[in-house]
Amino acid sequence: MSLLTLLDLSAAFDTIDHDILFHRLEHVFGIQNSALSFFRSYLTERKQMVSISGYSSNPSTLLHGVPQGSVLGPILFLLYTQPLSQIIDRHSVSHSEFADDSQLYDSVPREQFDSLLSNMQSCVDDVKLWMTQNKLQLNEGKTEALLIDPQNS
Repeated sequence: MSLLTLLDLSAAFDTIDHDILFHRLEHVFGIQNSALSFFRSYLTERKQMVSISGYSSNPSTLLHGVPQGSVLGPILFLLYTQPLSQIIDRHSVSHSEFADDSQLYDSVPREQFDSLLSNMQSCVDDVKLWMTQNKLQLNEGKTEALLIDPQNS
């Protein structure tokens, strides 16, 4: 039997905490000096506004987030969430990530299904806790699990 869990994050790119990101870039990935200054310049004091039919709102300074439609946005998001791999690995669950899409999966013989389910729930609980501590939010309403049982196909 196999269990696939598809994690959904709420406004993932918009909630990246810049201070946490800069700390991680410097202390985990060793990005320093002009490279770190580039990322600080790229993300600090960004502004956004809404424009409809020739009318525009006042610009607002963005204190959190990375640009989702940019080339750097998904890369910065993956660097921000890199510690999740270690958390998931502690549960011996396989996983893949692409930007804010994460999949957890594992397979066991049928008689170990209860253990698989318990381990996957524990893994998701730890992921959710880490996300909360790092200002991300797991959207439980859109997070889904799919059980694949070859004997019942």
